Parts: sequence; C-alpha cells; structure tokens
Amino acid sequence: MRISFVSIFLGAIVATLTACGGGGGGGSDSSYGGASTGSTGTSGSSTTTTSSNAAPAFADLASTISVNENQTSITTVEATDADADALTFSLDGGDAQELSIDSQTGVLVFLNAPDYETKATYQTDVVVSDGTTSTTQAITIEIVDIAETSGEAPLEINVIVDSGSNGYGGGNKYYINGSASPDITLEAGKTYRFLQSDSSNSTHPMRLSAQANGTHGGGSEYTSNVDYVGSAGSSGAYLQFTVPADIDTETLYYYCQTHSGMGGRIFITAAAGTGYEIVGMN
Repeated sequence: MRISFVSIFLGAIVATLTACGGGGGGGSDSSYGGASTGSTGTSGSSTTTTSSNAAPAFADLASTISVNENQTSITTVEATDADADALTFSLDGGDAQELSIDSQTGVLVFLNAPDYETKATYQTDVVVSDGTTSTTQAITIEIVDIAETSGEAPLEINVIVDSGSNGYGGGNKYYINGSASPDITLEAGKTYRFLQSDSSNSTHPMRLSAQANGTHGGGSEYTSNVDYVGSAGSSGAYLQFTVPADIDTETLYYYCQTHSGMGGRIFITAAAGTGYEIVGMN
C-alpha cells in the first residue's frame, strides 16, 4: 500500500508540472511572434519615400505678341524649373509650320518674314519640357502693318540687329528685309522711319552721317531733318528722317552710335520714285 500511494502522488506532480510548462511556453512564443510582426510592418512604412517632379514654368511669356511685318524675329521664350532640370522648347499645332523655336535657347522666329497684307495673325502652342513633365501655353502673334509705299506716309523701314558680315567684317549688323547692312535708296522730299522697336536694337541706336561708319570713321552725325523717338530696342522706337528736297549730297551713311561697322550706305535720288528699295551691298 505504501508503494502504490507514492507512485500515484509523484505521477500527479509530474502531470501538473507538464501542463504548466507546456501552457507557459506556448503563450510566450505566441506573444513574441505578434510583437515581431507589428514591428516589421511599422519599419517598412517609415522608410518608404515617394519621388516628385516639379513641372517647368514659363517666365513672363505674353499670350499676345506684336511683331512688325517684314521682320522674322519674334521673342525669346524663357522658363524655369524648380528641380533645375535641363529644359527643351517646341511648338505644337496652329501655325507652328510657319515658325521655328530653338529647342535650347527658346529663340522664336518666323521661317519667312510675315506680310500684314497676306496674314495678320498667327497662333500656336509653346511647349517647355524637363524630360518628364511639360507645360504648354497658347500664344497669338499679331502682325503690325507698316508703311511700305509712297502712298503711305511716312515710309517705314524695319530694322533688327543680328550677327553677320558686311564690308567692315563680322559681328553685329543692322538687318533690313533679311539683308545685313544693305544699301538703301531714299527719295528726296519724302519722310522715312527706321523702326528700332525690336529688342535686338537695344544698345544699338541708329544714326546718320555724311561719312562712312559715321563718328567711328572720323565723321560727324548728320542731324538735318532727323528726329528720334524712344530708345532703341524699346516699343515704338524709331529714327525719322525727312530727306530735304534740296539736299546737296547723293550719299549718306547709317551707323550705330555705340558700335563700329554695323551700318551701310544711303543713296538719295530725285523726288520721282515710289519709295525705297533694297539692293545688295557692294
């Protein structure tokens, strides 16, 4: 009887210990497993980042631009990008086939000089891209009618400045109807305006002289019947010259007041023609 009692007692103790040990171990493992899973999820969320790209923006691009007829230059389109990405320009739709824009510099020009009497308005979309996103703006180019015949007074001669060559060599030159420093024939008794409103004329005020290359050639400025309006390169700027009916010279010269070698010759004819004509410089 003693032996049986001890065996039963010990067996109960072992059973009790086994049950407690197994329950505790299982609860502990489950608890740590749950904590580990939650931590991993929180850690992955905090390290996830979302990249973004700012769209480029035009810098003061006007929706309507006025351009004198017979000039090819329009404007220089500028844009900025918050990410400092390299930008490219292009045109889309409308009259894009009659225009051209430099993809890098944004210089916008006509492929052929516009004629107000043929077409007075052009439209297109200007697009700037940073390679990922792009921005588009519609523009309208209005052509300004200028006097071109003796029936329209005063006659107007559009002037722009561009790099080229003439009898003085290379560099910036006055361009008229696409020609660098051409000879110009004016008629005695008539009034002419040399339009310098294109921004390329800035710092290049035109002057007249009886000496080739004007003051740069040792001559003086010709001032008889000459008036100036505005500053070269600003809207509405021009040099107006009423050729004296009794002018005592057959040749004058136009030149830049600031820079040497930009101009050409003016031939004066009797009051019998129909205006001015452009011929190649010899």
